[in-house]
Amino acid sequence: MRIDVLTSGIWQTNSTILSHRDACVVVDPAYFPRELEAIAARVGEIGHAAAVVFTHGHWDHVMGHATFPEAPVFVSRVLAEAIACGEPRAAEYLDDARDFDARWYVPRPSSYRWPSALHGLGEASGTELAGLTLRTLELPGHSPDGLGLVVDDVLLVGDYLSPCEIPFVEDARAYRTTLGRLLELLPQVRDVIPGHGPRLTAAEATSIARADAEYLDRVLAARDLASALAVALPRAADVPGMADHHHENCAKWLAVAG
Repeated sequence: MRIDVLTSGIWQTNSTILSHRDACVVVDPAYFPRELEAIAARVGEIGHAAAVVFTHGHWDHVMGHATFPEAPVFVSRVLAEAIACGEPRAAEYLDDARDFDARWYVPRPSSYRWPSALHGLGEASGTELAGLTLRTLELPGHSPDGLGLVVDDVLLVGDYLSPCEIPFVEDARAYRTTLGRLLELLPQVRDVIPGHGPRLTAAEATSIARADAEYLDRVLAARDLASALAVALPRAADVPGMADHHHENCAKWLAVAG
């Protein structure tokens, strides 16, 4: 197996090409049209796109599927069900892409739609895609539809374990459980490819996972918004917007906790 990681100019968003012989599995193709052309060109140099996989449904990870119109698209079973049932969340993901593109004058000739050939994946130890055997993991917390992939000794985690940002939390307890699963899994892998930021060694990813777990434990233990907001960020404290995300994390948890 060969792994190519191409990084977008927005948020260091990673698009990963897993290839076996001339068949490619393209994970999270992103994001701007020229970047998608570069991904397609790299796939063309190797062979062809046999499958596209989304690690979750957020707009910055899903809009590139139309670059590979002949390839079936694989997503978590949770996202597949949300799309099939017309859940508002699935429409909101596309609306967020439309709003971003309109604000920054990004052309999107393929429009804003989910792929027609879409297949849901659940937790499994032996999923076969394009000659590769992958372990698939359901990883909720950042979003309900998180999907992790383990191929050989490499772990792709979507929007977890990024060295560039703090956790962006939708469900704090689910996120904490996912971190626990990842901490158990990391000793079994060599490298980790996050959705944003550079490729990590297992040791680097473990350090991030532990810091994020400690951060969430302290937020979950807070009794009020002031004490939750006083929790130190695990990293990226000087990055614009991270304090706002921390506030959102705290407010969401305390609203659920009552």
